[in-house]
Amino acid sequence: MKKYFLHIILLITISCQKQMEEKFEWLPTESAPKLYPMNIYTGHLYFEDGGSVYIPCSGRAHNGWGNDGSTHTQGEDLKPVPIKLAITWASFTENKFYTGSWDLPKDKMLKLFKEGVVNYDTATRQTYTQILVGCAPGGVVVVWMYGAGNQVEIGRYQAHETHIAMSDYVPGNETADQKEFFKTLAELSPELEAIRKQRGGIEYGLWDSYRKKYTWRTRIEIPNHGFEDMSLEMYNGEKEDIFDEPLKKNEFKERAVPQNVTFMLRNFKRKRIVFALDLDEEEIFNLFKQADATKTIEIILRANEDLSNPSLIFKQGDKETPIVKIDLENTWEYESLSRNE
Repeated sequence: MKKYFLHIILLITISCQKQMEEKFEWLPTESAPKLYPMNIYTGHLYFEDGGSVYIPCSGRAHNGWGNDGSTHTQGEDLKPVPIKLAITWASFTENKFYTGSWDLPKDKMLKLFKEGVVNYDTATRQTYTQILVGCAPGGVVVVWMYGAGNQVEIGRYQAHETHIAMSDYVPGNETADQKEFFKTLAELSPELEAIRKQRGGIEYGLWDSYRKKYTWRTRIEIPNHGFEDMSLEMYNGEKEDIFDEPLKKNEFKERAVPQNVTFMLRNFKRKRIVFALDLDEEEIFNLFKQADATKTIEIILRANEDLSNPSLIFKQGDKETPIVKIDLENTWEYESLSRNE
């Protein structure tokens, strides 16, 4: 009888623990490099209670490394933090299937979900709303969490090659030839095909090289203009939206090489002006590689008070190098309906 009651108490305890598990409103999505289309054959994020959500994927994903893709409303609005990822996908450019399953860092993810991020427009704190799963050639898998313009890498994982029968991958098409089928799906627009050809084949190791970090920050040198907001998108898929007190401090931080830097300025008339600058991959990586990785780096936006003659400078110590492969005319006035302070 004593054992029976202990068993009942244990079941009640486990049940209560499951009910008390913290949940958040988020959805899964996929990511893939622009030049290397892929498709998820099967992919799930698993919870401690044995439940799961599937990772949606378009028929051919190549939305850009770290960019979100398909989203499907599924399950309850509030979901637990996943503890495991299992995925199998088709890499069309390589004519291969990859598969793997890994434990996820639940404590790290739970901390991020609970801390959340502040939305610039509403000035309110919200939680992370997406978990992205990126798949790249060579079996590279990266997981990120996204919320309100901020994206954090959760982990990098290594899948291995596997075999999937085409009769299972393409039900109803028993005669499909994998090589020819994948070749068709690997084709891109003429512009992207030209870039892929110029790069001379599949760039194995590229996505790991994106993950190298340096200590850097941005700042402005423009008379009578304040620094209102700074948005950063890095080649490793991470993103930051920095404003208010963190921007006032503007501390140096370890970050991957930037892909896009967006400056929002405010002048004495309280008018907000945005400079959105896409950085050339070859140029910006060469600048970082040639720099001393043990010393801090600054990326500086300079201009006259009327914003004429703008320039972007890569600076380390006393050495300054102009960043030239950018469109400094990609600028506009920012009007927010919600943040009017």
